[in-house]
Amino acid sequence: MRFVSLVRLDRHGDHGRMTTSDTPNTPAPDATPAGQNTPEATGTGTGTDTHPQAETEAPTVTEAATVTEAATGGGAARPRVPIGLGEALAGFEDLWSPRIVTRVNDYDVRVAKVAGDHVWHVHETTDEFFLVLDGELSIALREDAEPGGEGAEPGGGGTGGAAVGGGRVERTVRLERGAVFVVPRGVEHRPSAPGGASILMFEPTGTLSVGDRHDELPDHVDATTGHALHRP
Repeated sequence: MRFVSLVRLDRHGDHGRMTTSDTPNTPAPDATPAGQNTPEATGTGTGTDTHPQAETEAPTVTEAATVTEAATGGGAARPRVPIGLGEALAGFEDLWSPRIVTRVNDYDVRVAKVAGDHVWHVHETTDEFFLVLDGELSIALREDAEPGGEGAEPGGGGTGGAAVGGGRVERTVRLERGAVFVVPRGVEHRPSAPGGASILMFEPTGTLSVGDRHDELPDHVDATTGHALHRP
């Protein structure tokens, strides 16, 4: 007896995986004598259909969820509809607790409401981008002193540097509404907003809001990698 391998497309496990099974190659029966009707030939009786119609299968739960998310923008990752930042900010009241508005490649776009002081912290491997949407934000920085000078140049919207030891100086930059600033990786910093502010941040997905090193956390500062933005 010879064996032949049949190929089946598995629709529910590994998509596109081809599996094989060995089935005996049974010789075909003799042709039906002329004039003789069988249930298979007439479509009546209880004979087994040798060529069944392919069944239409419902999508799996995972497939359905994927379709739903793609259609509605489910989740915080990549919504498929425009998002108003004002509406996003109106959806929560927590301070220093960023919400993820969307993602761009491997980066989060986060918004946060802030008031008072954050905490001194440092991101060792990534820069941190700030955009002030409303109010005013101050960022205190502890940087290496410039060679031959007392401190780093303050630039626009900031104060001069004061020595803090270890060859570093401390200075503050002030960002008004619409201003942007990037804190370089490895620079210790502390954001603050005495009068309150709304800000947007752009940083790699998974970045902890209090950095890789930080001072003792006060109760009003949330240590998080970003919360999902709940939309109606």
